[in-house]
Amino acid sequence: MLTLDRFLKKCGDKVGIYKDFIIQGEKALTEKLTICLPDMHLLEKGANDDFWENNPEHESRFLDLLDFLLDLQKEEGENLEIVQLGDMFDLWQAKWNANMIVSAYPSIVGLMEKLKPIYIVGNHDIDLCRWYKDKGETFKRKWRHFSSAGGRLKTIFEHGFQADFCNNQETWKGAIGREVTKIVGLMEYIYPDIDNLLDFTWQSIVRAFSKYNVFTPVRDPQSFNLHEYLNFYINLLEKYNSAQTLDQFSPQNVDLGLAVIAHTHRPRLVRFPKNDRIYYLMDCGSWVNEGHEIGVISGPDMAICQWG
Repeated sequence: MLTLDRFLKKCGDKVGIYKDFIIQGEKALTEKLTICLPDMHLLEKGANDDFWENNPEHESRFLDLLDFLLDLQKEEGENLEIVQLGDMFDLWQAKWNANMIVSAYPSIVGLMEKLKPIYIVGNHDIDLCRWYKDKGETFKRKWRHFSSAGGRLKTIFEHGFQADFCNNQETWKGAIGREVTKIVGLMEYIYPDIDNLLDFTWQSIVRAFSKYNVFTPVRDPQSFNLHEYLNFYINLLEKYNSAQTLDQFSPQNVDLGLAVIAHTHRPRLVRFPKNDRIYYLMDCGSWVNEGHEIGVISGPDMAICQWG
């Protein structure tokens, strides 16, 4: 397995550590070099789509990353794991026609097919599972993925919408949010920028009430927010470790310490002690709004990197 240091040296000046987000854990968290590709939102057709029309340099940057990973895959073989963390497609805008995205981004989709990453479903491309069940491998997505080390599950990968107030599909809030999304999706055919307008309106409401902590997480006395989803994912890791989930894992085969997500478009790496052990949350950021981040895990080492 390629170590994090050796991976960074191999990348040269193509990659850098984002905001010093690099940590060495106490235990190995994976047996492979794992590269995590966060949100891409292909064909969002708006400010969130780095790959659309007037940003050819952003698409070139991502294609450069894919070429690098394909070469690395030839060298590392099974010792390299690549996980795409969801929202690769933006199907709220391109509803009922994933072929539009394939035809708009043939180079990206073609190289991704060669790379064959593990695909996690996101809230923007969740309907690839619902609409294309008969397509088999073409649009295969997983709700959740695990990595192991030493014969035990160590790392969990999700998109991150599961912890989101309006997107958790297992709650009534998520069900309502999904119906609202359908309505907004139809409205976009009449006014394509309706989603940006609604988002701006919502953020204005949040700012107005932020001093009362109505919509924002409780912060520590220094006003530093570790991560709004931190408690959700630490609780999830602890549930798995204590066999309190519906997944059929034997407790002796589970020792989860790291949760890897995307969704927020804001990269962060958090180390948090609880109940005599250390947990980690890695938010890998996005490839929208010029983010260009990736998550990298190798053994006990983890980092948020920025490409290009």
